[in-house]
Amino acid sequence: MNPLFASIKILIWDFDGTLYKPNVELFHDVRESEYRAIINHTGWNQEKAIEEFHKLHKKTIQSATAVVAKLCNIPIAAAAVESEKYFDRRDFLHRDLRLIKLFASLKRFRHFILANGVIAKQKETLQVLGIPVDTFEEFVTAETVGVTKPDPAGFRYIMKKTELAAGAHMMIGDREAVDIAPAKALGMHTCLVWSDTPSTIADITLSSVYDVSKLFE
Repeated sequence: MNPLFASIKILIWDFDGTLYKPNVELFHDVRESEYRAIINHTGWNQEKAIEEFHKLHKKTIQSATAVVAKLCNIPIAAAAVESEKYFDRRDFLHRDLRLIKLFASLKRFRHFILANGVIAKQKETLQVLGIPVDTFEEFVTAETVGVTKPDPAGFRYIMKKTELAAGAHMMIGDREAVDIAPAKALGMHTCLVWSDTPSTIADITLSSVYDVSKLFE
């Protein structure tokens, strides 16, 4: 085992683009769903909705869900629910034997989901992937803490639950700005997945989520 990770007892997982490889077709449907939510609440046409979304997204607001909330003038948790009405992850995913094997090898750790989606939808998707929902102690989203990553509230919520120091946690995600940077700022260990380019922020970069178990061998 890498000595750097010897203190880790808690694994915190992002969901979309982390537990499964980023999927262009799925992410296209996600973005179209976000545009549709904006159109429904504002009455704008699609061109206007797209323009206003991209004025904010990753410029002043990292979370797409938070952008939808701002433009629609609704709570972030409501924006997450609204944005997930018009797509279904399960249409793009399937049982993943390698992911099942990964979590079987990590049974000695405690697991949390910290993501920007809707908990019920995430649980449905896990069933398709073949991962028991009870693998995770808790799913932490805007439904739980009222905000989305990269706000630190979700990370702090988990540390309060575990009653362990930041260094006992590892955040695993696919986005530096949303998943890695806020965890790092709190003192957590961090792992960027699905990247062939070494991160300048994360403690470790892996080309596949399936390699997470190798960190603890």
